[in-house]
Amino acid sequence: MKFLIFSLTLLISLACCKGDKAASTTTEPVKNTPAVVTGPQYQQLPNDIMLDLWNNGTLIDYIFHDLPFSMNQSEQASIRTNLTYFSSEAQPNIPAGCKSIGRQMFSIDGNIVLESDIYFSDNCAFFVFIMDGETKYANKMSEAGQQFYTTMIQKGLEAGKQR
Repeated sequence: MKFLIFSLTLLISLACCKGDKAASTTTEPVKNTPAVVTGPQYQQLPNDIMLDLWNNGTLIDYIFHDLPFSMNQSEQASIRTNLTYFSSEAQPNIPAGCKSIGRQMFSIDGNIVLESDIYFSDNCAFFVFIMDGETKYANKMSEAGQQFYTTMIQKGLEAGKQR
């Protein structure tokens, strides 16, 4: 008999607890919570790094993953122009579906001081910067940068066809 009373008490307690949970979840208002963002949140490349490359940059190498060419720039004017392709606006994250088309390596006197993955496709136009092997910053691509990459890719593909 004691076992039966204990069992009934336990069942009633469990039923009450379940009922309270259901009631509390249906009667509480839904709170506005920010969307969960997956992955790291990037800030823009710091100005002191840009200034160092502007004043001291000696070479930019481009290596593309799926394009049949690579290239480099070693004239100061070209290097400086390339730096204007980084918008001052941060790219907070890498959207799903965006894929890097290649990598840039920025050198000062033979030492690679900064690398960036280049994202340039539909709805993707930005750079993700790597320093000391670690992804640290991301900037959107400027309009001039988008025009540059469009032209460069077209010319590179045309040159490849002529070979």
